[in-house]
Amino acid sequence: MSTVMEFTLHDKPAQLPGVRPDGHELKPMPQVVLDRRATAHFLPDPMPANYLDAILQIGSQAPSGFNFQPWRFIVVQELENRRRLQKAAYNQAKIAEAPVVIIFLGMKQETKDHAHDVFAEGARRGVGNPAHVDTTTQNALNFLNTMPMPVWVNRHVMIAFTTMMLAAESYGFDTAPMEGFDPAAVKREFNVPEDAEVVALLAIGRMKPPDKPYPGRYSLDLVVSAETYGHPWGG
Repeated sequence: MSTVMEFTLHDKPAQLPGVRPDGHELKPMPQVVLDRRATAHFLPDPMPANYLDAILQIGSQAPSGFNFQPWRFIVVQELENRRRLQKAAYNQAKIAEAPVVIIFLGMKQETKDHAHDVFAEGARRGVGNPAHVDTTTQNALNFLNTMPMPVWVNRHVMIAFTTMMLAAESYGFDTAPMEGFDPAAVKREFNVPEDAEVVALLAIGRMKPPDKPYPGRYSLDLVVSAETYGHPWGG
């Protein structure tokens, strides 16, 4: 069953859980980044609905170019549907194991079609001059037309993806980001519009031990340059 989508901007979520489900404090962001590992296998423990909703709310607050928010999320929880998704994702076991798997989509033409609405609502809220909405919209669309839309939506959807993944870790859940899937099969199985780009999958739940060891990261000497590429970083 399809529904009519309401393209209206809303205020920030007013109430989000302030502690983890076990009552412990939320992990601070530096610890979230240091602790997170891609989970290989999940326990079947269900995910509390209020925490799933909070993670989705936080992901939807991610920044995007022009505030166009090109992302859409399909939350897959029913086991039968997770198994369908598993088949479209090269039979990765974690998809059937995790209680929640989210399909991240990027809307190409739909983003352009509602650009004026975003700028008009922004002006109503004090962001920009209402008299300039038409010009601002056209300038933004001209910019988008200079690049392939699959590239643009991928860049921005991955910001929401990462935001949601880190929010889940902060609330004490484990995640597995996945790029291994057949986009055409995902579209076919989940009624995804042709306009959409299937960007990534995110499994969320409780890790089945053992956790992955820390694999190490490159040093700043290798990955950071000062002012121009290749100039040593001395910070």
